[in-house]
Amino acid sequence: MTNTKTPLARLEPVEVREVWPHEAQNFTPWLAEDENLAFLGETLGIEFESGSTEVPVGDFSADIVAVSSVGNGKVLIENQLEKTDHTHLGQILTYAAGLDTLTVVWIAQRFTDEHRAALEWLNSITAAKIRFFGLEIEVWKIGASSCAPKFNIVAQPNDWTKSIPPGVELTPTQRAQLDFWRGLHAYAADHPSSIRLIAPQAQAFMDLAIGRGNFGLTAVANTWSEKTDRPELRAEFVIRGTDAQARFETLHSERDRIHRQMGEELEWLSPSGTVQRKILLRRDIDWREPERSDECHAWLLTLVRDSVLGSQ
Repeated sequence: MTNTKTPLARLEPVEVREVWPHEAQNFTPWLAEDENLAFLGETLGIEFESGSTEVPVGDFSADIVAVSSVGNGKVLIENQLEKTDHTHLGQILTYAAGLDTLTVVWIAQRFTDEHRAALEWLNSITAAKIRFFGLEIEVWKIGASSCAPKFNIVAQPNDWTKSIPPGVELTPTQRAQLDFWRGLHAYAADHPSSIRLIAPQAQAFMDLAIGRGNFGLTAVANTWSEKTDRPELRAEFVIRGTDAQARFETLHSERDRIHRQMGEELEWLSPSGTVQRKILLRRDIDWREPERSDECHAWLLTLVRDSVLGSQ
């Protein structure tokens, strides 16, 4: 006897080739569409701004090269609607080197144990900013419903172990910064939001994605400030892209209203000779003190979630 009054159906697997008969002609163009790149990004925790297909690399071409909104880095996406093979492993390494990409995403219908291990090995020996992902693609439906794709991550970087490159001894400042960013990750996990964080690194800054292409936030934890010569925490709203100056000027025209709503003055930086524009806020606080960690983490995340800047 069942307590469920609503009839239940079963998920049914669908052959991937029934949905996308040809990898280059069907799957790659589908994945390159903005909404589908966003779907892939949700699985990876990466926010994409755009994607180009069949990007030339010498005599060859990469399936998709996308741009991540965090750090403006290139992401190589190589597709394979079958079991992984050595040819595609060689291709992703060749394309990644030729395109100078920091993130590699290899999508296949099925990963062999050997190729999964190869990606895990690459993640273990490369610098922290270089990331390799392996994803299996599958399709499901319920009865006569539309087909639904699903990405399953089978290999990914271990953000915690890659935070410190092998053989590197951290200075006391680097160790404090790494601990602070790890704490920010832990705080964000307990306070869910749309903000996405990169892997914690032993450095003064961390990029955060706020859900808008060409806009981002950089959190900075310095042991000194050029203004006060004391430790400071800084939140920088960063505007990127070809329209950065125009967007900066649009926000600047609302400067008084933004200051009133935030209750404090911001710094507006539009230096000549640079692509990025910044609007920043400083806080005179020693973020290294353990008893002030939650206060600092809350300030950073709340600023982006609730401020006028985060909603533009």
